[in-house]
Amino acid sequence: MCFLATFQMKNRCCILPVIFLFVQLLQAQIDFRPGYIIQNNGDTVYGEIDFRSELLRGQSCYFREPEKSMAGDYSPNNLLGYRFIDGKYYISREINGKKVFLEFLIQGKISIYYLRDTRGEHYYLEKEGYEFTELPYEDKILYKDVSNNMYKSYSHIALLNLYMQDAPAMKEKINGLGKPTHKNLIRLAKNYHEIVTRGEPCIVFEK
Repeated sequence: MCFLATFQMKNRCCILPVIFLFVQLLQAQIDFRPGYIIQNNGDTVYGEIDFRSELLRGQSCYFREPEKSMAGDYSPNNLLGYRFIDGKYYISREINGKKVFLEFLIQGKISIYYLRDTRGEHYYLEKEGYEFTELPYEDKILYKDVSNNMYKSYSHIALLNLYMQDAPAMKEKINGLGKPTHKNLIRLAKNYHEIVTRGEPCIVFEK
């Protein structure tokens, strides 16, 4: 019995530091920043949001209210959206039959959204009178003999030219776009908005 008690005590002494270390690591990964959530009834609740990875931010919002130690994990079905104060803004949208949180990059005559999931990065375009659609792009390497030939995707160029056809001055910028990124798509959409509205400001959320 003494041996058993001593064995259990030693095991307990070994396990407790491991549990403590796990909790510390878990807390270190949480990065709460000021923000707010927009509930499905339109109400806005201010508090703090965990600035987690892009992959997680598209799937859920980890939010806690002021003076509350416990946080709640909200899915895109539970919220209209959420935002970090003066920072990234996410809205709930249905993509391929499933609701996700899309990052709202820019709002204007053409609005652009972003999602990162297990399949990679995705950008979406929205314009009045046009279908809400994903901007197609793919990187592909074609193997030929001992050399690698990079396949270039141009379908996103064709789609952007279609959506911005009412601003012919944009054609050269569109054709020279290259791989879509936050920076070049925001710049492109902002230039387009300024041309068709003759200088009216648009809203850039991504920071």
